[in-house]
Amino acid sequence: MLTPRPDLSGGGREVIEFRIKAHDGQRLWGLLARPTWSEGPWPAHIRSVGPAERPEVDPAVAEDGFADLIFQEPAGRRLEDRVLDVVRICRLAWETDGIDRLQVSFSCPEKGREPDEFLIAEQLLGAKLG
Repeated sequence: MLTPRPDLSGGGREVIEFRIKAHDGQRLWGLLARPTWSEGPWPAHIRSVGPAERPEVDPAVAEDGFADLIFQEPAGRRLEDRVLDVVRICRLAWETDGIDRLQVSFSCPEKGREPDEFLIAEQLLGAKLG
């Protein structure tokens, strides 16, 4: 389910809230921000936040001409479930109009390095993303 978020949009970006199901039925939700000043195709960054954090759009990402997908990690997920969650979010990015499928990358500036689930998902997807 995709829901426009005009309250978070503006400043050169359109924000959409997404709610999708993981492989095991767990709910995944987050935000997708796209630049409005450019028609794309846009490169995209995928980021995650912990279960106690709210996804927040990084305004600089849209300003730089990137799409930004931020999702909240559900609490208590095993590594294999987190990996499949990342794969599912990546597939969402690939299926979103205007996103350049060949330029989807994982971004973890707050965590200092990519979490294990991002590294494993890159291997499962067959290539280094971004």
